[in-house]
Amino acid sequence: MSTRNFYKLIVKINFILAFLILFSPGCNEDFLVEHPTNAISEGIFWQTESEAFQALMGVYFNYQERWAERINNTDKSMIWMSAYAGYASWRSFAWSRDVEILPTHGTVTTMWTKLFRQVSRCNYFLDNIDKVEMDASKKAQMAAEVRFLRAFSYFWLSQTYGNVPLVKTTLTFEEANTATQSTEAQIMEFIVAELTEIAPALPVKQPSSDMGRIERGAALALKGRCLMAQKKWSEAAATYKSIMDLNRYEIDPRYKKLFEDEGENNNEVIFANQYMENEYGEAMSQHTIRCSLYGGYNACNVFKHFVDAFPMNDGQPISESPLFDPANPYANRDPRLYATLLLTGYTMVYLPDIPEGVIFQGDPATIAKSGQTGPNISGYMLQKFWDPMYEGNRQYYGGDYPQIRYAEVLLSYLESKLEAGDAITQDLLDQTINRIRQREEIDMPPVTETNPAQLRQILRTERWIELAFEGGVRYFDIRRWGILVQEVNRQILGLRITDDPANYTGQYNINDQGYLIIGELKCYDHNYYWPIPLTELDVNDNFVQNPGYN
Repeated sequence: MSTRNFYKLIVKINFILAFLILFSPGCNEDFLVEHPTNAISEGIFWQTESEAFQALMGVYFNYQERWAERINNTDKSMIWMSAYAGYASWRSFAWSRDVEILPTHGTVTTMWTKLFRQVSRCNYFLDNIDKVEMDASKKAQMAAEVRFLRAFSYFWLSQTYGNVPLVKTTLTFEEANTATQSTEAQIMEFIVAELTEIAPALPVKQPSSDMGRIERGAALALKGRCLMAQKKWSEAAATYKSIMDLNRYEIDPRYKKLFEDEGENNNEVIFANQYMENEYGEAMSQHTIRCSLYGGYNACNVFKHFVDAFPMNDGQPISESPLFDPANPYANRDPRLYATLLLTGYTMVYLPDIPEGVIFQGDPATIAKSGQTGPNISGYMLQKFWDPMYEGNRQYYGGDYPQIRYAEVLLSYLESKLEAGDAITQDLLDQTINRIRQREEIDMPPVTETNPAQLRQILRTERWIELAFEGGVRYFDIRRWGILVQEVNRQILGLRITDDPANYTGQYNINDQGYLIIGELKCYDHNYYWPIPLTELDVNDNFVQNPGYN
């Protein structure tokens, strides 16, 4: 058994008691309240280091609980954030195809509830950990880990809803229902202060028996995200440089395997949701997003403009490279295209029952034959997290889901230096973007562009294709860059249906170039913030709805 799987087993065993203590519901389901009334008495629990560890594992569990994975979570189902960034559909939902996002939308309500439950359970732990008699440094580390998780939830809250209640302790029901909102700036100030304070209490590297627990690099990386969101570029650059100076992380030579169970034990992933096959697995990667041709659900279909973003293997965009052939559009592309997507008529899929391989045919008509259809079938399907040779229970796969990778740190350092107006040198490019592009499995040409305007576009595209479908990164990026409406509000296209659009008489709606028209995405300026859920406005008169949703 690997050390990481051993750690996951510890999580599973200790979770049972932690669940009883932390998560048993009382008579009220308020999102800010964590007062269990039918659990083990606090007076006989918060006493030993073992009990503190069990409670800590319970907090971790709340960030990846399996039974909620098909709704909107901060676990592996964060893949669905690609729909909010406008480059893929999630089942039959793609951004605001129903005209606009409403305060009653299931995504809006579920995300709010999930995040505040995480916050409240972190608060409950922090309110009680000081009761335990144990080594002070171990206690400080446990508290720091939970404070990181709380800050992680608040980062999501600030970047989606904006002004939200800033709650640092367990509330009574009355306090929860009369809480007031803090501003986004206040939330971000709190997160940065928390992460700055807890970083020294976290180890640079966890021992092998505790792999998966929060390290110092995770706290610094989240701090960097917050500083970038506030456009504090010099501070962000210094923060990211401090991670690099830890000499803890490195770019793995692999790419596709980083997102499968086989590639978990690596030094590139900084923070991830943890899973263990069979005992504590997930269904998202092997069932929900799996193409129905191979027994899945077709949950994530990708749009043409994302496919077009991948450059040719000479490093040039398809609009400029002499290698691009419209008749053979997938040839000679950045290898990450092939690792990320299934491409109709091109990708060879190797399965346990078809070891010789089969060409993927994902056009709408072929998909429909398998019985799993939908309005968003595009012919481009996500395979980044799919392990096609996996023969176990597809509902309980053990592959982890990276929330933060070292690749993001290097690209964020370069962006922060660029936007701070610092000099861009070839050495800086080689330390950052080129280290990623030239990982052994990818081996793309190095970037040599030092002109800020030109480099900015190269860097933004690199972030998109390298970090696609990971932890909402693309959504946070286009929001930070102020191009959310521009990127999302568009006609969305799928694969090319015909080479002779003028004489096409088939069943699909196509444009004048023969590409499948899936529909229109709608995004408005007020969508930079999501609406406060109507259910919360109904119970708390102190809450003010975000502009544009009244």
